[in-house]
Amino acid sequence: MTTSAPSESQLFSQRIKIHSKFFYDKGKKFYIQGVNYGPFRPRDSTNSYFPLAEEVRNDFLLMQQAGINTVRTYHFPPCWLLDLAEEYGLKILVSIPWTERYHYFSDSQSFNAFKQWIIQKVKEYEGHRALVGYFVDNELPPDCIRFYGRKKIEKLISDLLLLIKDTDGEALVSYANFPPTEYFQPYPVDFYSFNVYLHNPKDLEAYLYKLQNLAGEKPLILSEFGMDSLRHGQNNQAWLLGEHIRIVFQSGLAGTIIFSWTDEWFTGGMDIEDWAFGLVTKNREPKKSYWIIRKLFQGHHLPLYQRFPLERTPKVSVVVCSYNGANTLSDCLSSLRAIQYPDYEIIVVDDGSTDHTQEILKKFPEVIAVHQANKGLGVARNEGIKRASGEIVVFTDSDCMADPDWLYFLVKTLLDKQYVACGGPNYSPIPKGLLQAIISLAPGSPSHVLLTDSSAEHIPGCNMAFWKWIFEKVGYFDPTFRKAGDDVDFCWRILFNGYQIGFNPSAIVWHYRRFTIKEYLKQQIGYGEAEALLRFKHPHYFGALGSAIWKGQIYEQNFNLFSLRKSSIYQGIFGTGLFQFLYPGKENYWATLTRSFEYMMAAFLLSLLLFTIERTRLWFFLPFLPPLWSALSYIAQLKADPKKLRFSSKLLLFFLVVIQPIVRGITRHKQWFFSRKLPIAFPGDSTPLIPIIFTIQTPLILSYWSKTGQDRISLLKKIIEKLDEKACRYALDSGWDSWDIFLYADNFWDCPLLSLTEIYPRNERIIKIKLDAKPTSLHKLIFFVMLLTTCFLWVGVGQTSLLATLPLLALLSFYLRIKQRRLFIKLIALIDQAAKETLLTKIK
Repeated sequence: MTTSAPSESQLFSQRIKIHSKFFYDKGKKFYIQGVNYGPFRPRDSTNSYFPLAEEVRNDFLLMQQAGINTVRTYHFPPCWLLDLAEEYGLKILVSIPWTERYHYFSDSQSFNAFKQWIIQKVKEYEGHRALVGYFVDNELPPDCIRFYGRKKIEKLISDLLLLIKDTDGEALVSYANFPPTEYFQPYPVDFYSFNVYLHNPKDLEAYLYKLQNLAGEKPLILSEFGMDSLRHGQNNQAWLLGEHIRIVFQSGLAGTIIFSWTDEWFTGGMDIEDWAFGLVTKNREPKKSYWIIRKLFQGHHLPLYQRFPLERTPKVSVVVCSYNGANTLSDCLSSLRAIQYPDYEIIVVDDGSTDHTQEILKKFPEVIAVHQANKGLGVARNEGIKRASGEIVVFTDSDCMADPDWLYFLVKTLLDKQYVACGGPNYSPIPKGLLQAIISLAPGSPSHVLLTDSSAEHIPGCNMAFWKWIFEKVGYFDPTFRKAGDDVDFCWRILFNGYQIGFNPSAIVWHYRRFTIKEYLKQQIGYGEAEALLRFKHPHYFGALGSAIWKGQIYEQNFNLFSLRKSSIYQGIFGTGLFQFLYPGKENYWATLTRSFEYMMAAFLLSLLLFTIERTRLWFFLPFLPPLWSALSYIAQLKADPKKLRFSSKLLLFFLVVIQPIVRGITRHKQWFFSRKLPIAFPGDSTPLIPIIFTIQTPLILSYWSKTGQDRISLLKKIIEKLDEKACRYALDSGWDSWDIFLYADNFWDCPLLSLTEIYPRNERIIKIKLDAKPTSLHKLIFFVMLLTTCFLWVGVGQTSLLATLPLLALLSFYLRIKQRRLFIKLIALIDQAAKETLLTKIK
């Protein structure tokens, strides 16, 4: 189902609706506060598994008084029960009973008859305002799935889901799963549901984070949870259910269903006498747990921060950085105005916009508006931090809309003392047109990267929060990043300094994707530039081809977590594991390679070569088959049903999938190859320095004398300060490198710098700096092409061609050597100046 920032006009309906991770009733969030009801011993000749109408009426009255709003049944209820539910303001979720489950799996005729019976029953309830939807089954045994095959059973369940949707389009559908079959994921469910009986609150909270990430952009509810008061006592039952409800709602779930309403339980043709999970006894006398539930459920109309208070609510500064974002800024600020949190401020930094941003800001007088000349995203974020008065600084973008409880969930995570930063997911809102709908399905959207279910390696800049003090510890945002990449750089710096980043899957923002193809491609160009800048600063995070190497799992909105890679299931010995996980495997290297810009360029050259040879001319298209197949595979595995897209839409999406890595890759390599610079003036009059150019040897050793005990670290800090002043590109030692500073000095030369401190008596020291020169990738590529050309000409033309090519090679070598020596002279001057300011004396 499409996600969106909800509005009352979209959600006002007689039936419960879903948007993103929550249910809505008449335009307002509807949290499932439910109980399981039955089955009961038949009371009359109809063999109904429900009490008589008067008993049901009394039960529903007690439920209404307790704030319960949803009832889950395990059989199709009589229509009068739905009418009574509507009378008492209750909603009904029906679990479809599989009376002959194993027979259905092995006999297609029986299963088809079962489907016809379901259609008949669903039609009876169609349009009823009390009906929420259906669970197509409940807790399929793991050995059953293992025996018949996961794919076969998933298809059968999926057929039932689609069958119900076709019969009653407004009914919501799900499958009531449980931990032993966590890996079982029929499609398409409208919401995820799990029966979970974890009695340790910490274990439950940790497991809910896992399930929330598994559910992605869809709601998650617990369809069963309870405790037996016979074995544990009423006090323990009441305490646990109170903790359970707090954890469920503080973890951002869409609701919970308590097992069970009453101790009366009839199953397998007999009354169950040795269990007492009910909130009330068989005689409908409320237990202690009933009163706890009543106290917590009756506050459903209050904001979460009042229903389930945090240990404290520190002031939050929400910073929105905008450059020509007027088209969506009003939606953004309206959503921030509606946030349910007691103490926050909104700061908008207008980064030199030329549209009507200022006019929009005047409509929101409570917003702290800051206007500056266009200096880029990094500078704008830093300006927002300086203006912030809150303990916590939160960032979003002007094309985002926040969920009302956004800050509540971010702050809850940050109050966990192990995290200094926190983020959440960003989902695409309902597209405003067909073109935007297609673009929202294209690759390249901002994604979060998780190391565990609750800790992140990267959180997108449109949804991130920090304790303000962390900026003093690890520095502010790097102004080098004008369009994108600043969030990645800052996350990596946080992790490098030994801190942790949290993630809360319920801290949601809706992020508009680009409205036109031009804007989309422009965005990808910006991302390509940012990747190159990140590679300059953090080379150890990148592979040889220039793509980032993530330690964590990338979560993409348009895909199931396990859809793009081969996964494995841990089932336990003989399939008896209590928690049977689905582990995603590593993404296939060749699949990644064929989707890359580098492969496309290699395919183009190989195709050109095949076309020039007469025997292989007919097969020139073969190198392009892998990336084209990869693009088709991408479309086939989208969460959105590709069958619902028109052919023209699929064709456009196919084009975007193919072109996206090319556009991004060209920009990334252009930035990587041609933006290296050492913006330092050549010292003094260059004429006397010409002889020095020819005498400098590599590596070059510079030595400095210290009479006051200063070591190399002082000099390195001053050199870094000088490099920053000159806006030079460099990387610092990550702890795994064989250099202290790596200078991207020129398009043809990189200069690693290494230091040494020699200790002498009377606290005197000699500090040595070793400068070296390494040829860049462009340098190597040019020489490779020149040598290859020389060889081809020698073979094709003969030895006379060497008279032209060898002098060119010699001249190129001489030119590059001169450039290297000139770079050294510039660096010597910079290091000498840094040493002088550090009170060191150069040893000549």
